[in-house]
Amino acid sequence: MKQTVIIYSHFVEISRKSDRVCIETSKIKSELPLPNIDGILVFGKAKLTSEVISLCMKHNVPILLLTQYGTLKGLILPPPQSEAISKRIKQFTLYYFKKIEIARLIVQRKCDEVEVTFNLELNKSKEALKKANDLNQILGVEGSISKAMFESFERLLSGTGFKFEDRTYYPPKDEVNALLSFVYTLGYNLALCLILLKGFDPYISFLHVKRGSHASFASDLVEIIRPQLTLFCAKLLQDGTVSKGDFHREQGAYLLKKQAVRRVLERFNPLKEELLVPMKLFLSDLESFEV
Repeated sequence: MKQTVIIYSHFVEISRKSDRVCIETSKIKSELPLPNIDGILVFGKAKLTSEVISLCMKHNVPILLLTQYGTLKGLILPPPQSEAISKRIKQFTLYYFKKIEIARLIVQRKCDEVEVTFNLELNKSKEALKKANDLNQILGVEGSISKAMFESFERLLSGTGFKFEDRTYYPPKDEVNALLSFVYTLGYNLALCLILLKGFDPYISFLHVKRGSHASFASDLVEIIRPQLTLFCAKLLQDGTVSKGDFHREQGAYLLKKQAVRRVLERFNPLKEELLVPMKLFLSDLESFEV
């Protein structure tokens, strides 16, 4: 599997040396052979030479530019390729003819991740998922899996001074939900980037329903990594990276303060490559799924 290059450093310079991508910051300088790269994600400020952009376009390597929070600023994409068009046609076809099967696969992957991440056995949920034959039933099983995950998450917060009763958002009603919402948003942004890098349509989803500008397929992928994101939040609270004083309340909603956001991002950045692995595997399986 090719590597997705993730660059998180202010004032990084990305240039070309023959058929290699050169990445230089104030602290490091490295070179990567382009055949090993499937995409480049640049978080924060960067300088890209026209030569490296041309090289990436020639070899169909997309470049995505993001803020330090992971919000997409722009895309530098190769000219349209038949491979990307074929992927989208396949995605549309699966949406119309195999939506239930793909939705079940997403929930199955989430269930597997919950079992491994939180050391649980969810045999009843897995059996119920096999028998589910419509989207509402699949969503019901997904809800039971999430319930088991959040119960384990709540136990991990014992002794931290934080309490978690249930998942709330729009707006988050307490500090823990505010942290979960922020980290889940980071995961959503990462999933959206991967979908664009791989040439899929971010709005054709199987489990979530598109609303407004929401990239619902990115939310589908987030379900697969949600257990890891949730455990990541627990660790932040356990080790004191995020404390009670790191939140403020605004119009009835709890929000992370800026200094806490920076600390969370510093801890999240090394996790990005690990999070990409199960999402890449799912997209690869989607490509080979029989219609």
